[in-house]
Order: sequence, then structure tokens, then C-alpha cells
Amino acid sequence: MKKILVPLHVSGLWIPFKSRDLVETGSYGAGLNLDLYVEAYAEIGECGIYLNNMRVLEEQSGRICRDSGLSILVRAQSPVGLGKGFGVSASLLIAHALAAFHARRLPSLKALQEAHVVEVEYSTGLGDVLSEYTGGFALRLKPGAPGIGLAHRVLLHEKPLLVVAELPWSEPTGRMLSRISSGLYEEAYTFFRRVVETEDLADFFHYSQVFTRRIFDYKPVDDLLKKARGVISYYLKKAALIVWVERESASNVVELLEERGLKVFKSTISDRGVTVDNTSESPEKGKPAYKGKTG
Repeated sequence: MKKILVPLHVSGLWIPFKSRDLVETGSYGAGLNLDLYVEAYAEIGECGIYLNNMRVLEEQSGRICRDSGLSILVRAQSPVGLGKGFGVSASLLIAHALAAFHARRLPSLKALQEAHVVEVEYSTGLGDVLSEYTGGFALRLKPGAPGIGLAHRVLLHEKPLLVVAELPWSEPTGRMLSRISSGLYEEAYTFFRRVVETEDLADFFHYSQVFTRRIFDYKPVDDLLKKARGVISYYLKKAALIVWVERESASNVVELLEERGLKVFKSTISDRGVTVDNTSESPEKGKPAYKGKTG
């Protein structure tokens, strides 16, 4: 049985790039891979993906089984849900494609490209596969799948303490992208180039918030966090709220968000991208997803 860990990824800046070839379609941008993971177990058998004991992404999993020539069943646990802005669909498709292609002794690069193409084709993401494969604070310098696109993992001087919250709403990626104007994307590309030049986490948070304020409703978040001490910065993508906090204030911020009934985690930026191991373990029903060292 294969055990696959994939970090959750929350973009702060994204600028779509379309090509006739889906492997070249993707996005420029920047995002954080969190020390929060989709933990997936795969075995030959039924074709499908189960997330937190619910069947999901049926068409996408069927496509991967057909393309790989092998039926693979993936059972995965995630601390957050689909459609929330954490790149969960990409994590699941990476796990499914890697398990199927590995079982056939096919190259892992082809598996990652398969996951990317399926994400693009079904309008569930553009840059998450490349970013999650890269890990860390990822800058997407060239759009496309792994092996075609290019992402750089910034080596930070110090890892931040993050408070991560899942807000109580969701939105399909295609609908979200349809609301963003070409003019806003031009501004976002300028912001992205500045972050690439400086590799400064503070710049990333600043420009991510400036960009996403034009897309999402920040008022509930602003009203809540203005009461919090020790908040350095924050940004929002869909229902994914990423708050950079001073260490001595982290517990207070967690408590403040939990009082509103939100699902909250202490986290940081991941040290790694995707990992695959052979295991004799089997996934336990109801077992919580792996939340990294700080979760």
C-alpha cells in the first residue's frame, strides 16, 4: 500500500495563462504550502477517491484510472474540505495519479502532469499541482505542469507561525476566476514581480491582501481580527484565512477564531512538497488528518 502526503496550498497571487496544450496552461503566482497535509492511502482495486469517508471527484478519478490503465482506490484524510481554497482537489489528484502510475512502474513526472491536466480540464485549479509538488513558499515563475512549468521554493531566514482558519463558505474555482477582470490581473502581475524580486514574506502578505480584497469579502475577517493582538498580517482566498502572528499571541488568536465556531489550526510553512512511502498501515476510519508539527 502507498502512503502519500501532500501539503495544502493557499495562493495569494495568481495570474492565469492559457495554452492550447493543457500541460502548458497554468498560472503565474505565489502561495504558501502549509504544514497541513492531505494524507492518502492507495491500493489496487476499485477506482475512486474517498475524502474523509465521502466519495469525491468521481469523473476525475475515472479519467486517471483510464489513462493509467489501472484501477486504484485512494482513501484520504484532510483537515479541511474541498472548494475552500486550500488546494485539496490538487492534493487528491496528485495522490491518485502517483499511486496509479507508480503501480504501473511509470514515471512520477508523467503522474504529476496527469494530475495537473485533469485539474485544468475540470476547472478545479491552475497552479496548485506545481506548487504542492514544490513545497514551501512557492513562486510560480512559469505556468504549467511539473516538468513544463517552473516554481521556486523560497528559502526563508525564519519560518513564520501561522494561524489557519476554514471559514464557513465555499466557491467553485471556475466561478471565482470568472469574477476577476483582466485589469486586476495586470495589477496582480505587477505585485507578483515585486514579490519575486524581494522574496520577502511581508511583501507577499501585503500584496496578496491588496489583490484578494478586490475579490473576496474581508469585512467579517477585518471585524474579527481588529480585536486580536499580535497579528502581523493576513490574507484570504475563498474560505482559507491565513494569519501571520507573533508567537506569544498565537493561542489568543486561535481562541478568538474558535469562539466564532471556525475550524482553526496552528501551522507554519511546509519544509517539503509531495512524499510517497510504502507502508503496511491501513487508514483508520475517522482518523484525523496529519497536521504537521505545529498543528
